[in-house]
Parts: sequence; structure tokens; C-alpha cells
Amino acid sequence: MSTSSTSPPAHLLWLQALRTPEQTLLWTLADWERVVRLARRLRLLARLAESLAAAGMIDEVPAQPRRHLVSEQRLSHWRTTAMVWVLERVAITLAAGNYPLVLLKGSAYIGQNLPIAAGRLPSDVDLLVPKAHIAEAQSRLRAAGWLEAELDEHDQRYYHEWSHEVPPMTHPVHTMELDLHHNIQPPVARMRVDADVLLQRLAPSKWAAWQVLAPIDQVLHSAVHLFQDSELRDRLRDLVDLDGLMRHFSAHDPRFWVDLPARAAALGLSEPLALACHFCHQWLQTPVPANTLVEIEATGPGRLKRAWLLPLLAQVLTPTEPDSDPSAMQGVAAALLLARHHYGRMPLRLLIPHTWHKMQPPKMATELLDKP
Repeated sequence: MSTSSTSPPAHLLWLQALRTPEQTLLWTLADWERVVRLARRLRLLARLAESLAAAGMIDEVPAQPRRHLVSEQRLSHWRTTAMVWVLERVAITLAAGNYPLVLLKGSAYIGQNLPIAAGRLPSDVDLLVPKAHIAEAQSRLRAAGWLEAELDEHDQRYYHEWSHEVPPMTHPVHTMELDLHHNIQPPVARMRVDADVLLQRLAPSKWAAWQVLAPIDQVLHSAVHLFQDSELRDRLRDLVDLDGLMRHFSAHDPRFWVDLPARAAALGLSEPLALACHFCHQWLQTPVPANTLVEIEATGPGRLKRAWLLPLLAQVLTPTEPDSDPSAMQGVAAALLLARHHYGRMPLRLLIPHTWHKMQPPKMATELLDKP
């Protein structure tokens, strides 16, 4: 990981328009066609629309791409309104519980009116409650009509003992899926996090019923969510989120860059932070101080691990161009990173039988296959 500042890769230059929309004045219709198609797939088109609208430039966009921008912007507004309505209902459902209700990820960004909240396309609501109260919260949600998919005995045990969340819940009225967490990492993962430490530093949201993680913890959660996840393709939006979080919080807290590496080390999240800072600094020019980059690199993955991990991540995080298929190298990199994800998520004594179970056909299919 290099501490030197570099220009962004040429294929990512269009992302600068999220911060400086004036550059779109130089785009041709061919440029617009590429950006609209890429940004829609990456869930960044409404973000670009909001940036142009805030600068008073949306009407200066040619008519053809402007239709796409305005349409996506309206979809973003509708889905954000739907998410807020879910949160209002869930807050009432869980109000009697004597425990904190914490918004995570996109819900938290919207709940703080962060700059990166503009243009989001929420499809689910991520919440966190203390593990001691997770069963009670589930029970209250079920009573309010939230349902979980039917699971076999193995998958029930997976969520109950090995996961950091309960099975996703849906509601016949609401369009949003609800993901209820008790931690930001699985309890059996190699990179474990003490949720009680996170709960000691909660901050208020704009809604009285809901709290959010401390600013630095939001950055670390975003980093671990991206760099420890199973699917990294088309996840450039998450990197843009990290850039936005670091820019916003560092502008409002003079100790942000001083406290960030220490907090990451205390939570055992130095590796995802180092990866986040590397790619944000190199690809998006996130203004990480040079001394902080050196400190973060020293506590992140070692030189040997960086030699193979960084190229793999770069391959998979690089978005495939419209009308192109992922390269063979991207496919190999994605497979290797998927293996890394599973190896980090569960010890082998659990991972091997779990993987074997997931590879088996459904019970009904098995019964059909057994018939003569």
C-alpha cells in the first residue's frame, strides 16, 4: 500500500462528478451513455443526479441522459420515503423494549442527513439491538406481522449460533426487507468484534427512537462490510460511501484521523481499515493525512498478504464496462475472494459441514430424485 498520492484510474474519472458536477459540462452524449449505464448498475445514478441538482445544473444536462437522472432521483426519493415509513412503524413495535435501537449502514446515513444519504436506493433496513434482547425484538416484530422464511434445522442453528443477525424478515405491507443484527461480525469469525464496545459509544440520529454507531465506528463497519463480504463485484458504491464518510466526519472532528487507527486496532479491524484507506486514497483521492496512512498501513495486512490481496481486490472492484463481460481474471479473483470470505467467516470445523449442507439439493428435490 502506497502513501503517495496518485491520479485516479482513467476508468474512474467520471466518479469525480459526484463531488464536482461541473466536469459533466465537458461530457459528450457518448460519455453520458457510458456513465448512465455504469452508474445505474453501480447504484450511483441517483447520487449523481442529486449532485447535479444541488449545484443547480440538472437542467444543463442533455435531454436524453437527464430523463434517466430525474427518473432515478424520483425512485430514490420514493424508496427513501418507504424506508422512513418502515422505521417509524418498527420504532413503535419495539418501543416497549428497554434497550437501544441502532440504525446501521444506509439507514444510519439517512438518519443523520449525511451527504452520502442523498440518492440512495434502499431495499432493506439494517438494525442492531443488543444480543441479550434479540429474541425479544424478534418476537415483537413477528407479532407486528414481520415474517422469516422457513428454515431447516441446520440453517436455524446457523443463524442462532454462528451468525451476527437473525434470518431476514419481510412484511406483507412493507416493501423493505428487515435485517436485524446483534453484531457487525459473526461471533465465530476470525475477525471478531465485541458489540458491547460499539454500544458504549452510540450517537443520536435525527429520530428520537433511533441511535447510530459513533462516527468512527460507522467508518469501520462500512470497511468491514465491504472488504469482508462475499460479493465484491459492482460494489464501488460502498467505496464511494467510505470516501464520503471519511471526508464528512474528518471535517467535523479534528481528532478523527488521530483516533481512527487506534479504534480500529481496539476493535480488531485494522485490516479492513487499511484496505479501505488504500483504495479510497488511490482511487477517489480521499484526503487521508500521510502520517495516518503510514500508521494504518503498519497495522494492516503484511507485505506478503498485500502482494496478492490488493491485486485481487482491484480486479473485482473495477466495474466491468457496459457491453463487456467480466474478464477471466476477474472471475478467478472473485472466486478466490469468495473463498477468503468463507474462510474468514467460519472456522473449518464449521465451514466444511456448512458448505456440504448448502450444496445439497432441497429436500423436495432429493425426494423426487429418489423416486424410481
